Amino acid sequence: MPIIEVENQTMHYQVVGEGTPTLLMHGWVMVGDDMLPLANQIAALGRRVIVPDLPGYGQSVPPFRGFPPDFYFRDAAMMTRFLDALDVQQVDIMGFSDGGEVALLLPIMRADLCRSVIAWGAIGSFPPDLCEPQRRALPHKWITDFHRSQHPGQNIDLWPYQWVDAFCAVIEQHGGDVSLSRAHMIKCPTLLILGDQDGLNPAAYGQKFVDRIPNKRGKMEVFPGVGHSVHTEQPLGFLETIKSFWGRNGY
Repeated sequence: MPIIEVENQTMHYQVVGEGTPTLLMHGWVMVGDDMLPLANQIAALGRRVIVPDLPGYGQSVPPFRGFPPDFYFRDAAMMTRFLDALDVQQVDIMGFSDGGEVALLLPIMRADLCRSVIAWGAIGSFPPDLCEPQRRALPHKWITDFHRSQHPGQNIDLWPYQWVDAFCAVIEQHGGDVSLSRAHMIKCPTLLILGDQDGLNPAAYGQKFVDRIPNKRGKMEVFPGVGHSVHTEQPLGFLETIKSFWGRNGY
């Protein structure tokens, strides 16, 4: 399990398979290990899958995790430096949930690195009417001792409060915009995958994002009757959707 120092951040990562470089980023409260079943499936397609613990999660410490309002931008900037440190010239980007929001920022920040982007459970913006419902949903009871064990030395019971504060700050300060206003800067093929039962990521917002990507490079697939975690709720359909996307683009 390699570790690399990237400026002041320790980055822990794993590599699965051989072939086309593919970066696979986990979601909130997760670690890279949680994505390994999917990484193995992707590796079987002839890909070298790089699976990090995102900055401040799991073993990618120090420093520990924080959630300032610009944390997606900070994570995306760190991931560009991480890829540079690995001497990856071009890579297919994949990200789930918060990792998906980071994935959508990468081709905006570093078009030269990104050959394609697949994001699911992410739409590039936050619906403004969801701030107060997210506050009312606190505390999140689903954080367990298992989650705590994945992030030793950190008080992850505070993370839901910190995340919601950041979520609401983005809404209050930027109208919910994370990457939506810059989607026109994306030059590579980009796919959003959403479940139509994902309350945080309505498909109408995803459509706004892909419509702003020039030259019809943006596409969206919506899975009916599915929630946030499309890759675990509909694993076969999810994998076929990825294969079809890469195939259409000659990847």
